[in-house]
Amino acid sequence: MRTLLAGFALMLGLAVGFEASAAPVRLPGGAAIGSLSKSVPVASHKCGEGQRWVPAGYAKHGKYRAGHCGPA
Repeated sequence: MRTLLAGFALMLGLAVGFEASAAPVRLPGGAAIGSLSKSVPVASHKCGEGQRWVPAGYAKHGKYRAGHCGPA
């Protein structure tokens, strides 16, 4: 029983240790190395001839539509 408990504690310690080592590294200025970017790419608002930009939002019947070029 003690061996089982010691093995479980060891596995838990290793799992937590590996999880912490995968965390992003902090620089002195507070910026993180390896963190994900929070910027979101934006679609181009340059529509062709005879089209206009339709912003993102909910259409009829509650269906969400992304921003797109539509007929003028």
